[in-house]
Amino acid sequence: MVSYVFLFTYLSTLYLFFFCPSIFPGQRKTSLALNPVISFVPSAGIKLRAMELRIEKIVYPGRALGLHEGRVVFTDEGLPGELIRVEILAERKNFLEAKTVEILEPVPGRIEPRCSHYRACSPYQIMTYELETKIKSGQLAEILSRFKVPYPPAGGKLPDLVPSPQIYGYRNKIKLAVVWESPQPFLAYHEPGSLTDLLPVENCALVSSEANFLLSAFKELIETSPLPAISQIEIRQSFSSRALLAILYSENKLGLTEAARRWLPRLSAQPGLTGVAGLLNRDPGARPVPIYGQLDLEEKFEKVSLRYGPACFFQVNPLQLLKVVEELKTWLKESKPARLLDLYAGVGTFSFFLSNLASEVLAVESEPANVFYFKENLRLNEAADIKLAAGHVEQRLKEITTFQPEVAMLDPPRKGLEPELIVTLKKIPLRSIFYLSCDPATLARDLNRFRPEFEPQTIRAFDFFPRTPHLEVLSRLERAD
Repeated sequence: MVSYVFLFTYLSTLYLFFFCPSIFPGQRKTSLALNPVISFVPSAGIKLRAMELRIEKIVYPGRALGLHEGRVVFTDEGLPGELIRVEILAERKNFLEAKTVEILEPVPGRIEPRCSHYRACSPYQIMTYELETKIKSGQLAEILSRFKVPYPPAGGKLPDLVPSPQIYGYRNKIKLAVVWESPQPFLAYHEPGSLTDLLPVENCALVSSEANFLLSAFKELIETSPLPAISQIEIRQSFSSRALLAILYSENKLGLTEAARRWLPRLSAQPGLTGVAGLLNRDPGARPVPIYGQLDLEEKFEKVSLRYGPACFFQVNPLQLLKVVEELKTWLKESKPARLLDLYAGVGTFSFFLSNLASEVLAVESEPANVFYFKENLRLNEAADIKLAAGHVEQRLKEITTFQPEVAMLDPPRKGLEPELIVTLKKIPLRSIFYLSCDPATLARDLNRFRPEFEPQTIRAFDFFPRTPHLEVLSRLERAD
């Protein structure tokens, strides 16, 4: 298991670093020559060579795996069953790294991607959604098995993956680099495998038509009124109101001042755009600079209002978020908790959705922007039964212990939970733990660390990021008798 954990961590880091810059989305012989491919520098001593490879499976997070003369080969594109041609780029102790240069025998599940830059935004655009969900379900099952998580019970199977209600146009944010060092400036994602090469982006299938329309306006502005101080442009959108918020990242304050003077007349006329904010690259933690209109967005779901700002975390797929909330409410109704602990609470999403099923809620959040809007949401929702503890979870262990929660909701970052937090949660009189993870490997590790005091009762994947290799997993742990 140790060797697997090392290999998995290495591959996950490699993939996220090189292949997902947007996230930190025929039955004929197919050539990839017109599409950008990975441009790794081959390892010292490795002579670049080509070979044919039959893809066995896709391993999380999104690397195609094949065998050549008994050796594992990982490459960037290929569907299970396809015969492809690859070039070997690097030799590791236990496997080879390659890039795919040609699809020789495509499988029926292969389809044409909608985005020309699909490898940067959503590499799974090349397959049917049915195949995508099957692959992701298999990946989760394999990870749980590799980590020896005792779920599902012997003879059982994982609950079905919950598909996304939308597989295109679902993302409520997009962030692109502005490339000025070219004859004509353009918006771009980083090309997979390169820190310097970029892929032009005019529109993206993962965001709404309104967001793409605003991207077109930015494209015109950078071409006709260049401002080299602006390094990145981000667009966020409210699902419920459809309002748009633009965020300009600048090298200095002068760039934002010039954007207000030169770009604002054009931007303020854009339909749906309710605000423009500025952030300085050298000080990302500073308060946003107001340029135009409102500096925040608001989501309204029945009786819950959630306001958030330019630097806040908010789930990118609101419709899928509501499906998670439905599941959590079902579990809480069974548990009938008196006190609910919400860790890594963000702007209060789960606190406010679940507070009517608890007598008290203690939420812990550390990011200043999230804390600011959590307090704003307390006012909006008139929630007297929710208390916010600002600070890092590990610094609030005494307060967590004193609160004596009966149910805990955990939504940590990708790295998962610190061991000292798990120790604390095992000592207090919790009955249930609900854990939403964006990394199945760190989830599997943490589930084992909770044992034997807590055992997994349900583990279910939710596809928050269709057409990409990523998924979120919701787990329910109950205290062992």
